[in-house]
Amino acid sequence: MDYMAHYERSPSLNSQGLHFHDYFEFYFHIKGGRLYCVDDNVFELKTNHLIIIPPLHMHGLVCDRDLVDYQRAWLYLTPETLSKCGFEKFDLSTRLEEANKNHSFANQLGPEDSKIFISYVQEIEKMPQKKGPAELLSDYSKILKILEIVERNLTSGSKLSAQKLSHNPMHNVLHYINEHYSENLSIKELSSHFNMSESSLSHEFKKYSNKGLYEYILYKRIIKAKELLFTDMNLTQIALECGFNDYSNFLRVFKKLSGTSPKEYKKWH
Repeated sequence: MDYMAHYERSPSLNSQGLHFHDYFEFYFHIKGGRLYCVDDNVFELKTNHLIIIPPLHMHGLVCDRDLVDYQRAWLYLTPETLSKCGFEKFDLSTRLEEANKNHSFANQLGPEDSKIFISYVQEIEKMPQKKGPAELLSDYSKILKILEIVERNLTSGSKLSAQKLSHNPMHNVLHYINEHYSENLSIKELSSHFNMSESSLSHEFKKYSNKGLYEYILYKRIIKAKELLFTDMNLTQIALECGFNDYSNFLRVFKKLSGTSPKEYKKWH
């Protein structure tokens, strides 16, 4: 689908933890969450907190396995859909990618913008899946209004700074993996580096990110592989560059995490 919207209010919810996908996400936290991670940036969630996540960035709630009275709204847009919304006058995808690089992708919306964001997400979600021209125009008019709010807050909104979680060693582990995922990492090496037992490290990292250590490393490798697919490197070179010992192992993991082969992924994108 070109876009998808969802509003949710849950008395109790199990967090899926860190993950990534191939589209832009506009995540709007209303209440109930505590910490949200985008790559190496961890934010203490506030009321009406908007976070913009470009494609192929690890993100999600951390240290939040069971959420109580959690309320959020999100809008997903494919890069192609986002580009169309710029009407060939400006490149929204590049604009949001730059915001991510400059660490200016987290903002606290005011009451009126928050009300509009939530209301339009709910209205888009309620639209039937099979849409005629009138329904599509209605959806896109709301998407454009949400993007107007996003753009306005990128330039003049209330920015929220990432937190330094010095009290949580798992953030340091996450950062280390982000820097070294293409190397021959092992739980034994990581436990030695951080002076922890293998069982403690595995347990604490799973508790922090809701992902196993090696599972997280594989996700990071596949993210990099997806980027390299659009270079001149062949698949074997990409596999080795991303830390896989051979192409067959790379192919198996890519299919498992992406639901398609590298060649098919490149074709569709």
